[in-house]
Amino acid sequence: MNKVLKKVINIIIDIIVVVILLISLLVVILSVTSKSAGVPNIFGVAPMAVETESMKDTINEGDLIFSKLTDGKTELKENDIVTFYQNIQGEQRLNTHRIIEITEYNGEKVYKTKGDNNIDPDEELKTADQIVAIYTGGKIPVVGRFFNFIRTQLGFFLCILLPMIIFFIYEAIRVIMNIIAYNKEKALEAAAETVANSELTEEQKQRAIAEYLAQQKAQQETPTQDSDAEV
Repeated sequence: MNKVLKKVINIIIDIIVVVILLISLLVVILSVTSKSAGVPNIFGVAPMAVETESMKDTINEGDLIFSKLTDGKTELKENDIVTFYQNIQGEQRLNTHRIIEITEYNGEKVYKTKGDNNIDPDEELKTADQIVAIYTGGKIPVVGRFFNFIRTQLGFFLCILLPMIIFFIYEAIRVIMNIIAYNKEKALEAAAETVANSELTEEQKQRAIAEYLAQQKAQQETPTQDSDAEV
């Protein structure tokens, strides 16, 4: 393998490592903010994966959408696409639907929501405090599936930990190979210096260097013998 190819491979590996580190940092930040703010976010922007077709074709299953956190005082209007917690199969999960009507109940604004692809609106009316984010219009198709997977234990291991383990093993092997190459180069320099200072012909000098290197290689390949004799 020539030096140019090795250099290209090392650059590619370094880029992959940087990407993995950035993704792992992103996962950590989202986990921390999810516990503190109730919604995973980065500086108030919440990336969320769409898991159903309820908002098709505005946003589709597998899309990664970007929403802005609300604080209960954010002005909301009809046709806004908002995210709120909803009981889905006995579990409180984030759901993203469109506001289709705004009314008042006991002097407080309440919002009726509905998925664009759903026939019926959501049963429960939402208050401003229950709405946690408003969709900004940004999305990345398909990436949402990967986003959800990488936040699982298996996904984090396969996409973050395992590549990092492989990288550190690769780096350890590369360091060892560099040490071997360095020692070999130093041995060659020492042999060349010794021969250069001796009164030999050029052919004898080359032969002496070759024999020296062969001897060094043999010593490295010879296994260590057990000094204890068996009785």
